[in-house]
Amino acid sequence: MTAWFESFIRISSPSEELAFKDSIEDVGFSAVNQWIHSLHNTLKKMDEKEFVQVKQWLELGKGLLPNLKSFSPSWEETWNDLFHIYHLKVDFYSKISMEERNGEWQVLYDNHFSTDGIVCHSNNSFAEATYLAAKYQLHLKKAEYVKLQKVVTSIVSKGN
Repeated sequence: MTAWFESFIRISSPSEELAFKDSIEDVGFSAVNQWIHSLHNTLKKMDEKEFVQVKQWLELGKGLLPNLKSFSPSWEETWNDLFHIYHLKVDFYSKISMEERNGEWQVLYDNHFSTDGIVCHSNNSFAEATYLAAKYQLHLKKAEYVKLQKVVTSIVSKGN
């Protein structure tokens, strides 16, 4: 968590909102970049106990800095992406019971019509795996798919 994010989550009044907005805008790209990465890390670690708080932070952030494109053209869709990831994670949590969430999870990403290999993110917690699955779902093309799955049994061999 960056100092920018720590400052952000401690905001408790309109005057603190304005002070945060002014200070992060004064520093510019590097500060906003750190803050956005912290928002992503928060989404990555978020579980159902944090849904309400994280949604409030996303809404506050969007209210304070609605036009992230002014800092970088590549951030034009950042708020849409962050909210989309948030809602997908909430949906994953609604589909998998709490009792089933423990253990190792993995995310597969593939396109059957591509010569590229399958991407597999293994050895994740449920919170991390749902974040990765949500990120992949943001821009899926027609033949692509994402698979979130729990590892029930595995055999691991390592080289010498």
